[in-house]
Amino acid sequence: MTSLSRPARRALQRLSSKQRNISSIALAKERIPLDVSPEVEDALETGKPVVALESTIITHGMPYPTNIETTYSLENIIRKKGAVPATIGLLNGRVKIGLDKENLERLGAPRTENKVYKVSRRDIAPVIALGKDGGTTISGTMILAALAGIRVFATGGLGGVHRGGEITWDVSADLTELGRTPVAVVAAGAKSILDIGRTLEYLETQGVTVATYGEHDDFPAFFTPSSGFKSPWRVSNPTDAAKIIHMSDQLGLGGGQFFGVPIPESHYAAGAAIQAAVDRAVRESEENGMSVRGKEVTPWLLNRVAELTRGESLKSNVALIENTALVGAQIAVELAKMSQPKSQPSTQIHPVIPSASTYKATPVAPVKETSTLPAPKLVVIGASAIDITAKASQRAVESTSPGVVDVTLGGVARNMAEAAHRCSETASTLLISPTGNDAFATLLKQQSEAEMGMRVDGFFVPQTTETLRRTPVCNLVLGEDGGLISGVADFNVVDQVTGEDLISRLNMMADSTELIAVDANFPPATIKTVVEHCVRRGHPVWFEPTSTSKCTRIFPALESVMNSDSFVSPTSPIAYASPNTIELAKMYEYAKENELVSSQKAWERLSSFGLAANYRTALEQLTARTVSIVNGRTVPLDFISREGIAQMAVQLLPYFQHLVVKCGDRGVLVAMVVPSSSDHVTAWKTDLSRFQITNTTERGETLVLKYFPPLKIDKKEVVSTTGAGDSLVGSLMAAVVKDGEAFRSPSRLDDLMRSAQGAAVMSLKSSTAVSALLSSAA
Repeated sequence: MTSLSRPARRALQRLSSKQRNISSIALAKERIPLDVSPEVEDALETGKPVVALESTIITHGMPYPTNIETTYSLENIIRKKGAVPATIGLLNGRVKIGLDKENLERLGAPRTENKVYKVSRRDIAPVIALGKDGGTTISGTMILAALAGIRVFATGGLGGVHRGGEITWDVSADLTELGRTPVAVVAAGAKSILDIGRTLEYLETQGVTVATYGEHDDFPAFFTPSSGFKSPWRVSNPTDAAKIIHMSDQLGLGGGQFFGVPIPESHYAAGAAIQAAVDRAVRESEENGMSVRGKEVTPWLLNRVAELTRGESLKSNVALIENTALVGAQIAVELAKMSQPKSQPSTQIHPVIPSASTYKATPVAPVKETSTLPAPKLVVIGASAIDITAKASQRAVESTSPGVVDVTLGGVARNMAEAAHRCSETASTLLISPTGNDAFATLLKQQSEAEMGMRVDGFFVPQTTETLRRTPVCNLVLGEDGGLISGVADFNVVDQVTGEDLISRLNMMADSTELIAVDANFPPATIKTVVEHCVRRGHPVWFEPTSTSKCTRIFPALESVMNSDSFVSPTSPIAYASPNTIELAKMYEYAKENELVSSQKAWERLSSFGLAANYRTALEQLTARTVSIVNGRTVPLDFISREGIAQMAVQLLPYFQHLVVKCGDRGVLVAMVVPSSSDHVTAWKTDLSRFQITNTTERGETLVLKYFPPLKIDKKEVVSTTGAGDSLVGSLMAAVVKDGEAFRSPSRLDDLMRSAQGAAVMSLKSSTAVSALLSSAA
């Protein structure tokens, strides 16, 4: 079977939001130290409108505490208009997209040491490389916003050509960035301390669309609504502005757009007095030599203007940027509507593709009759897919191109089932997954059986009104440089699956099934029906959240089970769940917003944990440690509490008895409750593992938080990150089926986690989602 090249895998990750909802952020994290807030990442993955905000306003533009207060105000304005704010900055050499309160305070508070740098394009690499703190300018913010896929950015005033710039060549990097980075900037024109005429000429040279947003075509000048110059274009509503941005993207023009929003009318009167102060400050800068000191000029001038106007300029500054944030949010909302894919009925005839035997000269064994297969011990329910990547060797217009086409198998549930199958007994794992009745379904079944030895009696075609049902496919077309040209992800058949479709297949299974795993690709109602069935039958459930946009689909099922008369605490409805840190945060946020963590049963359960001062002290001691990995790399464990991972996991334990939190290259954290009836309660109390804490609950149970450091792997050995997490989870499922006490024993948990992390490492080194080496390692 052919495998995806590295560019193909990366393009697949960008496009296949229907399968894994992995945005371009996942690709950026492979290359740079990047942290994205859960709110922003979820918005980007689900197509919600996002508005970027810069951080030099915090670090260099406004005094403390006005800088922090203004940022909170901007974020609230954006949220009220239906968009998500993403304030961007750098801390300790890490890019932060979506600054939390702690980070905002750190950047904005007065400092006597540890300089905060003003970060433009030229400064990004050194600030990251040297681990410094920085506030991003318009230029720096545009670059990092584009990296994350954010298309709209609201700010105060644009940099430009400084007065005398024709002699000093003092031209802001904001202008060149607008010519090459596809981010629309919404601001109150250019700062009035600049040569606005030459600034507009420079933007024209860079090919930047400039438009005034309002009833007149006067180009605004920050504190005043008119600079004396006209804009080439004018728009009067957010829809027209969004149309311009959208059409630029459709044409592939590259570069950004600039929308000049005049200061609110209530501040017009102060504009004349402020402009007089601006002119005086400019003269003083020329006299004292400040005018030739590069990026120090603008902060000095703004501070001097604030002094001369006795703070009036600061009030106007706040008002104008609040206004641009409002307009930016409105534009982002309209742009998000235009960017939603339009569903159209398919009239194409599906081509017949070669069978699996064509791809590899291996005789295809006939599928065994279901009656000859043993009852499965593990059942995995969820999505399977065919991944097709076509890379052109040369570009052709309105014609086919020569190139290479790669075909692989994918899908979260399918990956987990393959990993579990390779780590366990033959035919003990059953994958229940919907397919179409097309040629791709034949390929999926033949590859699964002939090449992987998996059983295929769990594949089924959902009953719909369509005669031809399509197997889930993700199809990418790449250019000769590996860049994504276009693609289509079709997972419609998964959305058509009902709970009855799955229950009818589960009813055919014997009661010897020891674990049922469900991924989050199905609709919430379908998941709810399956979970209710499993709870009634006494089958433990493992929930795989799949993505931040789908991870909360489990909660209707949890509410139903928890509120039923048959549910008795301290039982948790779901035996196991395996979120990553972002999915965990999203699940906790949902539970909190919907008052699930404060429901009577959940609250009683949490109270019974009896988490007193000794537990908090133990957590502080755990998170104060540092783990050494390889090549001098260390992992400070403070992220466990700093990012709220331990706290959120414990809050969700009333719903999930075991939480396996995947922390990427920082390791794994397990949070769980060991029943008082377990033979291993004493073992946990006497186990002195360095990376765990335990707490005896009021009911005699043992609450456990146990951290597992990542295994050593050289980054040069990593071929693909796709499927590594699925391999880890599949390996753990196989271990649980083999040994039902595996999680309850300290020593056994150590062994199975080491094996599961080894499975993930093998898949990191493999070109396929799940490494074939898992079979030999089992």
